[in-house]
Parts: sequence; C-alpha cells; structure tokens
Amino acid sequence: MTAITAQENKPAGKKHKRYSIEEYLAMEENSLVNHEYDNGILIPMAGGTNEHSKIKASLVMVLGIAVRQLEKNWDVYNSDIRILIPGTKKMVMPDAAISLADSETSYPGSPVGVLVNPILIFEVLSNDSESYDRGEKFARYRTIPSLAEYVLVSQTEPRVETFVKENGKWYIHEAASGMEAEVNLVSLGVKIALGDIYRNVNFGPKPSKQTRRVKK
Repeated sequence: MTAITAQENKPAGKKHKRYSIEEYLAMEENSLVNHEYDNGILIPMAGGTNEHSKIKASLVMVLGIAVRQLEKNWDVYNSDIRILIPGTKKMVMPDAAISLADSETSYPGSPVGVLVNPILIFEVLSNDSESYDRGEKFARYRTIPSLAEYVLVSQTEPRVETFVKENGKWYIHEAASGMEAEVNLVSLGVKIALGDIYRNVNFGPKPSKQTRRVKK
C-alpha cells in the first residue's frame, strides 16, 4: 500500500487541518479512503494494481494457513489494520501483520483496528512505495519493541526479503528469489513457498536486450 506523503497531499497555499488521534480514528470508520496518521495530519493511502492486490490477498491467506497449521495463538491482519508507533503521534498501515491473539489496543474504544504489538510486518513493494517502505516506514517500525521480523515482498518479480532483530539490532536475514524458492520466516518458525505468494501473478514481459552494433 502506497502512502501519499504529507507534502504531496498538501493543497497549494492551504494549511492542513490537524486532527487528534481520537478524531482520526472516528473519521476512519466511515471514510471511503484509508489514511495513515502523522502528528495530526491525515495521509491518504493510494490504491494498488491488480497484481499488487493479488499478492496481498495470497500473502494473508498463506499466513493464515501457516498459523493454523502450527497451532499458534497468533492473529493475522490484512492492510486494514493500523499500527501505532510507540512514543509518537503516528499510525501507519502495513500490507499484512501478525501479532499475539487478543492484542490490546491503546484505544480500546476505537471503531477501527489499532495494533500496538506486532511480531511480523509485511509490505508489498511498488515503484511508488519502495523507498518509503525500505526507509522511513521501516525506521518507524523498528521502534516497536515487539517487532521481531520485517518482510518485503516484491511486486515486479518473485522475490521476498526478510529482516530480523537479534539482541536489539536489525540484520538482513535472507532474500529468496524464484517461484520454486521458499522464504524462511524465523519468528513464525515456518517456510513459505513463493509460488503460493505469487500464485496467478503476471509479472509482464521482461524488457528485451538490445544488441549493440559495433562499427567496423
């Protein structure tokens, strides 16, 4: 899911109206567009392509099956969930997340879902969102004490990267590529086939290589 930055969302010559978190959560219940929340500013989330949507749907389905088979007391969330960044007035929306079942929210009366203790977070990359997901958004996620693993799923090729936290530091764990490959989700304790994540996804034709003519 792609977030339109506050600067991009700001009409020329106008100031943003700032909302409290409570106002934001109340508005999100009936909003036709999901928003992230950044210190009072509402940032609309742009829609994705058909392939982006298929990858997200398959990812949530595969994760749900894995959790049930492992008999884990965990919940799988889709991109409707909001994650509160601790110590800030910021809420962001992942493409998928996993947490312990019956996770508490800092806003128990909220009409929309708010997650404060995710264990795994997944983002499906797009051309517009990749730099944000790898940079600023990941930096925010790293401040969540419960988060143990961050997973980036490519939209343009069958490729999944995982980052894990060990002794308070984050490391690249692996990058699995190809429809026959599997990605090891260490915090979940399971391997997921990329062929299941990318089922029926059309990556489109690869750009043809042009042959250079050498002048004689």
